[in-house]
Amino acid sequence: MRQLLVEAARRRSASKRGSGQALVTLNEDMHGFTGRSDELVALDSALHELAAVEPRQAEIVVLRFFGGFEVTETADILSISPATVARDWRAARSWLAVNLRRAG
Repeated sequence: MRQLLVEAARRRSASKRGSGQALVTLNEDMHGFTGRSDELVALDSALHELAAVEPRQAEIVVLRFFGGFEVTETADILSISPATVARDWRAARSWLAVNLRRAG
């Protein structure tokens, strides 16, 4: 899901610059990204940076944000405790907020 949303955002941004590429329609209402292509691309970039320093936190963000999984479901998928997921989720959101603010 993450890759589909990011690619659609990149295509929209490219078409705004007159690239001439065909536009692929995606139901953007799924996650509330209508008109926020640049933010989604920035989030993807920040997630790649986070994965380089804290891979588990990045995976938790992908599962929770893009996958829509709850804390307990994420814990089951990663075979860790729900408390660890909650702690890493908070840390990852803070890290992303700081890095997205700096990038923006």
